[in-house]
Amino acid sequence: MSNGMAKTLSKGKAKELNGLLEQLMQLGAPDYDTVEACLDQHRNMYGVLERIRRLEPKLRTTNDRPRMENVENFTKWATGKGCTLKNVRIAEQAEYGGLGLEATGTISDTFIEVPRSLFFYIDDGARFKNLLLQMPANMMRDQGNVMLALALIMERFRKNSFWEPYFDVFPVRYTTPLYYTPDDARELINTEAFHPALKLCKTIARQYGFIRKVILQYVDELQNNFTYDVFR
Repeated sequence: MSNGMAKTLSKGKAKELNGLLEQLMQLGAPDYDTVEACLDQHRNMYGVLERIRRLEPKLRTTNDRPRMENVENFTKWATGKGCTLKNVRIAEQAEYGGLGLEATGTISDTFIEVPRSLFFYIDDGARFKNLLLQMPANMMRDQGNVMLALALIMERFRKNSFWEPYFDVFPVRYTTPLYYTPDDARELINTEAFHPALKLCKTIARQYGFIRKVILQYVDELQNNFTYDVFR
């Protein structure tokens, strides 16, 4: 399966998007301590992001099949590349709303072995060289998760990617605060999760805005495949 690339935005939409990016970055710049100020900032940034999402193309990051239908192909791919499973299988866990491991026998200390060839990581090879050169040094050093996310996006939209069976078992949505609406965020008031959750949303939004507006123009493989939804 090839997900293809998004069409280039018209000049009018590109201008509108740039304006929204500026607004997003400005809204996310201040740090607030009070609950209501944090909620106001989250709500305002959420509103801008929703407008951005409507402008950006909707890109497929899976093959559109239910995840369980991809498990057999993924398992064959993984074991064929040297991964071993001992008395476990991937199964749907309806209670938790996702996939998980299910025992098929007695579990030993080691029940999964993964060869290094199936580790997805960023090296200094030609494909990622431009990405590594263009990203700010502090982002490479302190925010390796951002670099990994960009590398995953590059590979996800690469035709006939080696990692396609792996990507096809990814969820299309995650149960993290990045998907919370302002009403959802308000439910966290008086919990320890409130400030960390809103800080995460702000951080990812600002990272997205920075990359979309500045770095993206230098990395050809991300030109048409980097959106907020994909990055999130």
